[in-house]
Amino acid sequence: MIPDPKPKTDKDPAYLRWVRKQPCVITGRTPCEAHHTQTGGIGMKGSDYSALPLHHSEHQRCHQVGSETFWRYDVKQLIIEHLVRYIKERR
Repeated sequence: MIPDPKPKTDKDPAYLRWVRKQPCVITGRTPCEAHHTQTGGIGMKGSDYSALPLHHSEHQRCHQVGSETFWRYDVKQLIIEHLVRYIKERR
């Protein structure tokens, strides 16, 4: 059997829908897009659980200047805060 060349990443459409309803982590504006802060490899999105809400203008800017320049915040802490809020709201 030939192994699948693409690694699998965590997908959760319900979580992405929830992220898109949250205010932008930069501006507080809505509506938002789900920005994947991590990659799953070359040309692949990372886990949906690494997504953060960004207003369209901020999302575009992030891709224009690059993640290293764009993120002045502790991205991991923002991800954790959003996951905790998501879990609490689902209870």
